[in-house]
Amino acid sequence: MKRQRHGKQVLAVLLAFCLFLPAVFSTPAAVPAADTGLNSQMTPEEQQSYLEMKLRQTEKTLETLGKQSKDTQAYLDALDQKIGYLRSQLKLTEQKVDTAENRITVLQKQQKKNRQDQAALQQQITDTKQQITVLDAQFQQNYQRYCQRLRAMYISGETNVLAFLLGSTDIGQLLTRYEMVARVAKQDTALLRSVQTEGTRLEQAKTDLTARQKDLQTKKTALAASQTELEQTVTTLQADQKDLTTRRQVLTGQQTEANRLLKQLTDKTKAYTEYRDVTQNDLDEIDRQIEEAAKKYTTTTTTTTTTTKKHTTTKHGESAGTTASTTKKHTTTESKRLRLTYPVPSQTRITTAFHGYAGHSGCDFACASGSRVVAAESGTVIVSADLTNSDGSYRSYGRYIVIAHDKTDSVGNSVYTLYAHNSRRVVSAGTHVHRGQLIAYSGSTGNSTGPHCHFEVRTPTASYNDCVNPEIYLP
Repeated sequence: MKRQRHGKQVLAVLLAFCLFLPAVFSTPAAVPAADTGLNSQMTPEEQQSYLEMKLRQTEKTLETLGKQSKDTQAYLDALDQKIGYLRSQLKLTEQKVDTAENRITVLQKQQKKNRQDQAALQQQITDTKQQITVLDAQFQQNYQRYCQRLRAMYISGETNVLAFLLGSTDIGQLLTRYEMVARVAKQDTALLRSVQTEGTRLEQAKTDLTARQKDLQTKKTALAASQTELEQTVTTLQADQKDLTTRRQVLTGQQTEANRLLKQLTDKTKAYTEYRDVTQNDLDEIDRQIEEAAKKYTTTTTTTTTTTKKHTTTKHGESAGTTASTTKKHTTTESKRLRLTYPVPSQTRITTAFHGYAGHSGCDFACASGSRVVAAESGTVIVSADLTNSDGSYRSYGRYIVIAHDKTDSVGNSVYTLYAHNSRRVVSAGTHVHRGQLIAYSGSTGNSTGPHCHFEVRTPTASYNDCVNPEIYLP
C-alpha cells in the first residue's frame, strides 16, 4: 500500500511538472485589449445593447463594493471594467459619427454632380429646341415648295411635257427643251430628298428632346430624394455628435475618478503603476515613431550584431579551443531563450505584472525616484525621447527609451525592450549599449501614479501589438 501511495505521489509530481513546462516555455502571447465580450458578427445596435447590459451589471458590482470600500483593488478593477465598456460605446458612437459624416460627403458630391448634369441637360434641351425651330422652318419652306411643284406637275400632266418636247421646230430646240425638262426633274428629286432629310432630322431632334427632358426629370427626382436623405443624415449626425460629447464627458469623469482612486491606492501600497487614460490614438502615434526608428537603425543594429559575434573573450591561460569546448553546452542552453537582466537592479520584485490590468503591456518595477535603470541586454538605442503635451507636461510613456537588441529569441525573431517614465535619460538614439549599462534614472513622467520603471519586451516587431510577457525572459 505504501509503495502504491508513493508511486501515485511521484506520478502526481511528474504530471504537475509536465503541465508546468508548457507554461514556462510556450511562445508568449501578444497584449490583448480590454475584453468587452463584443462579437464582430453583432450589428452596431446589438453591440450597444450588449454594452448597456454589461454596464448595468458593472454598476451593480460597483455599488456593492462601494458600500464596503472604494479604496480597494477590487473596486478599482470593476471601475476599470466599466471604463472599458464606456470606451467601447464611445468608439461605436465615433464610428456612427464617421459613417454619417462620410455619407454626407458622398451625398453632397452626388448632389453637386447631379446639379451639374441638370445644368448640362437644360442647356442641351435649350439648344435642341432652337435646333427644332430652325429645322421645322426649313422643312416647312421646302415642303411648301415641293407641294407647289407637285400641284404644277399634276395640272400640267405628262401630255403637256410630251407636247412641249414634240412641239420643237428642230433637233436643236428638242435637245434644249429636253435638257430643261431633265433639269427640272433633277431639281424636283433634290427637293424631295431635302424634304425627307429635313423631316428625319426634325423627328430625331424631337426624340432627343423628349429623352433629355425625361433624363432631366429623373435627375430632379433623384436630387430631391438625395436632399431628403441628406437632411435626415444631418439630423442623425447632430444627435450622434451630441451623444458623443455626452459619452466623452462621462468617460472623462470616470477616468478622473479612477485615477484619483488609483493614486490613493498606489500611495498606500507603493506599488506605483500607470493611469488608465492612454488612448488608442496615443499608442498608434507612438507605434509609428518606434517603427520608423526601428527601420532607421536596422542597418546599424545588424552591423553591431555581426561584430559582437566575431569577438571572443577567453580566460587567462586558456586557449580559444578550450573555451569553446567548455562553453559549448552553456551556449546551446542560452540560445534556446533570450535572457534579460532586471531593468532596475535595486528592484527585482514586479509590482504590477504583465496584464496586471486590462491592456497593461509590460511589467512595473516600483522604485525610489532616481534609481538606476539599465539596459536589459546589449543592443542599439533606437528611441530616446520625451512624449509631451502642448503645455509641456509629460504624457503616456513620458521620458522613455527603446533598445533593439543584438540577440534574437529562440526562433530568430528580433527583440526590443522599452523603459518608460524615467526622470532622466543618459543615452541618445544610435548609441550601442551593453548589458547592464546605465541608460536612465527612474521617475514618474507621463501617465504614472508614482516613481517606477515600466518595462516592455516586444517581439518580433517593435509594435505595441507585439508586446509579450517580460517575465519569460527575466531571471
